[in-house]
Amino acid sequence: MNGEFDTESGRLNRYGISGKRIIAQLPEPYFWRAPTDNDFGNGMESNMGIWRNAHVNRKVKAVQVGEQNAGGINIKVDYELTGIGVTYTVSYQVQNDGAVKITAAIDMAGRELPELPRFGMRLQLPPAYKNLAYYGRGPWENYADRNTAAFVGIYKDSVSNQGTENYIRPQENGYKTDVRWLRLTDESGAGLQVEGAKPIGFSALNHMTEDFDPGMTKKQQHWTDIKPRREVYLHVDLAQRGLGGDDSWGALPHRQYRLLEKTYAYSYILRLIPGK
Repeated sequence: MNGEFDTESGRLNRYGISGKRIIAQLPEPYFWRAPTDNDFGNGMESNMGIWRNAHVNRKVKAVQVGEQNAGGINIKVDYELTGIGVTYTVSYQVQNDGAVKITAAIDMAGRELPELPRFGMRLQLPPAYKNLAYYGRGPWENYADRNTAAFVGIYKDSVSNQGTENYIRPQENGYKTDVRWLRLTDESGAGLQVEGAKPIGFSALNHMTEDFDPGMTKKQQHWTDIKPRREVYLHVDLAQRGLGGDDSWGALPHRQYRLLEKTYAYSYILRLIPGK
């Protein structure tokens, strides 16, 4: 394993095996989802729009690097999400076996902000890491309030098959819940494994969320307007807001499927797979 951490920017810059770059863009905070038809019906695109770009402007407030111990080396980075004046913290434990445990936390106490569409992070992998395996609910997409018909098991498929293209208008799609681990590998079996400290949600697609987001109006796009990218875009989340659907003209998701708390935190482990 080889890696590099930039203490000035507070970012893990490189993480790979034997000079091979496994992750093209390392974990970054991400809070938005492409609005669904139900979301447009309840005004999410505007009422929650502050989260669309909240991850972009963030300022490093402090970086703390600990001494190496039996568990590894601990690095803590405190950010301010400057656009919304919120504290966001990422802690890295670089373990002695080369795995990296990441803990992300947000504190919105004292701020009157709309609910979160999602609390998670996004990574980007090169095109070669197109083979997906995971242990969670599947095989079809499922969400917090749409997952009782998706059963927990081990599923394997190509990333290219993860998008749900039978929606007339492109929108949030391809999500999986109650996931314990997932792997993205190349043809040699090398790649990345993600393990949730508790069950996580994820999507792995050949599209960015931004590809599906038409902005403030639906624009009546179709799937033929959305061209797949070669790269793999991986979201690793604590949770995503439910889809709702009691009606599509104003009803919100049920309260237990909304992200309404002032603080959230979760942890997951990145582990490199050497392959054959």
